[in-house]
Amino acid sequence: MQQQHPRRYPPILPSGPLPTPESAISRRQRPGACVHCRKSKTKCDGVRPKCSHCVKRGVVTCIYLDKIKAGPEVMEVLELLKSLPEERAIALLGVFREGGDLITALSAFKENISEEAGSALEQNPATARSPLESELMASNAKTYPPLPPINSSVLANSNLLRPVRPSTDAHASGSIPPIGASAGAAGRQFPLPTGSTHEVEYCDERLHDLQVAFWTDVMITNDFAARIISLYITTDHPLLGLFSPRLFITDLVNQQNRFCSRFLFHALMYLGCQMYSAIDGNAMQHAAQFYEETEMLWVEQQDSYLTMAGAILLSLSLIGNSRDHSILFYATQAMEMGKRLGLLKAEEEAAISLDKNMSEDESKAYSYAAWGVFNWNVHISLFYRQPESESPGSLPTIPIPREIASGKAAVGSSRESVAYENLLEGIFPAVCQFWQIIHGAEWIYNPTHDSPPARYRMALAEHVFRELLAWVDALPSSLLRTAGGSQQVTVLHIWLHAAILDIFRPFIGHPEGQRPRLTTFSAADSSPDMVYTASVNQLKHLIVQYRSESISSTYSILWHTGLLYLANAMLKNTTDPEWHLYLLLCIYGYESLSRPYRISETIVQGILSMTMRESHMTGTEANRIINEIRQGRLENVKNDIEHEIRAKFMGDMELALEDPEAARVENLAAQFDYLALFQDFLNQEQMDIPRDS
Repeated sequence: MQQQHPRRYPPILPSGPLPTPESAISRRQRPGACVHCRKSKTKCDGVRPKCSHCVKRGVVTCIYLDKIKAGPEVMEVLELLKSLPEERAIALLGVFREGGDLITALSAFKENISEEAGSALEQNPATARSPLESELMASNAKTYPPLPPINSSVLANSNLLRPVRPSTDAHASGSIPPIGASAGAAGRQFPLPTGSTHEVEYCDERLHDLQVAFWTDVMITNDFAARIISLYITTDHPLLGLFSPRLFITDLVNQQNRFCSRFLFHALMYLGCQMYSAIDGNAMQHAAQFYEETEMLWVEQQDSYLTMAGAILLSLSLIGNSRDHSILFYATQAMEMGKRLGLLKAEEEAAISLDKNMSEDESKAYSYAAWGVFNWNVHISLFYRQPESESPGSLPTIPIPREIASGKAAVGSSRESVAYENLLEGIFPAVCQFWQIIHGAEWIYNPTHDSPPARYRMALAEHVFRELLAWVDALPSSLLRTAGGSQQVTVLHIWLHAAILDIFRPFIGHPEGQRPRLTTFSAADSSPDMVYTASVNQLKHLIVQYRSESISSTYSILWHTGLLYLANAMLKNTTDPEWHLYLLLCIYGYESLSRPYRISETIVQGILSMTMRESHMTGTEANRIINEIRQGRLENVKNDIEHEIRAKFMGDMELALEDPEAARVENLAAQFDYLALFQDFLNQEQMDIPRDS
């Protein structure tokens, strides 16, 4: 087994320059080298207009690219070029070509720009950016890509801010433009499917040979099981890992128990049926059957990586069904099992060596299970912060699964199987690195964890932020935000900015003159508050994009943290004229998840309780929203009264820092009826107050 190497990230530079050893200077490429010499890694004498090397080689054009220090003027120019209308951006470039000097040209452009356009650019709060946000967009564009402003009027009139039932949206076409500055229409760019006849392609052609009766006594067809498995593997699995799709489907179809088990199969089907119920409401009744079978099979389970993977799937499944204690139970049990197998450890010396003679497939299976369990438990610790949740004591003892060493498909694998295996291997290692960084910062968001002295906390939080920026910079292009990117990439970046909000949340809210300063950024307003605002702005775009472009936004619950965090941010800044707009964007994001997930209604009740507490929302409006969500529930969910909805995770993120008990979603939701009645009573009292003539 390979030894695990420590993470390497670019160091955080100090505020002042460090002395450079002469040996380092001698190895460094001359700053005046031409393009040809740089490319060929040849020493360049810097002679102009043509260096000696280019003369000797007969190079026709010897080009020099002189570096210009990116001062505030350069940053301002970049920001103007990104934000101005196309014709004004071209005009600005023309001024630079004629003016020569950057500062003079910029001043001339500002003087000539029309007063109307200038006021719109400088005073519109929806498009205004702080100096720090501009610096982040220029220096860390992979994390903070410059984005066009969202057209508020288009968003307000879109179907993203109202309930949309599958029956009323089945005619939707895929030609609806995004909600950008020039969009003339807005809405989901995908039709909401209805009924079991919805066409679904299997993720692996071998699933046509599935004989599901070998694995379960639940009466379902082979086609239904293949649809469920395909939906999960193509949606949530690349972010969760847990097992190899290729190996799992091989044993599933061949009826073998090396990389598949009845427990793992039933846990996957339980989660998948909940997801598929957004497409076919009849799937929910099968979800209840698979849950009962999974719980019975759990009693018989022995320690194995298959059981670990199934336990995490069961933990995730139970979030939507609001069985709160079981979520923690199965997540913790999977972690304890990993410790007993030597895949996870509480202390360095507790590791148990795995068999060095195990096959590549077995090593991969262990690695996916170990890191999947680690990631999920850190995920719960950060985003759910439920009492009694336990974060892993250390990293897994086995390396992160990497790309297939041989680069060849295994015998018997289908083309689709290899494709989804590559999708997993292209995303999951980056996901593991992300949760590894978050695990190292647990003291920020978990007060029970050992916390450093107060005077070091701000600097350490900034270091974690820098680690995340470095992690994004090292991502392959396939994992960066691009038009038409995969749904998993969007969710990963939603997690990223939600984590940044958590990292800086304890340090925001100070008066402007007393805000702590970030020391590794040059902007005058470098503070946690400005980073927080910049990530909130990114979340707005990510959620609009995901809800507009990805049908998985209606059946995958992995992204709901972005909804909850953005709703919190909007409620803490009700002076923003668009706060109500984005609050509704989040609320109806939960409405689109309410068909398969019972917990959605409880979360919305909690958000609305916070809204009535923080704003002037009437009880009538709050009740109307709740009733709209209830109307969209499936009959199976409406009739599920066997257990009380439990949601002990945090709903009010700011209150959670001081009073975690009051900040729980279930406690916030319990206040809904009282606050709705009280708000309407106050409104009526105000209407009845006689006015002096």
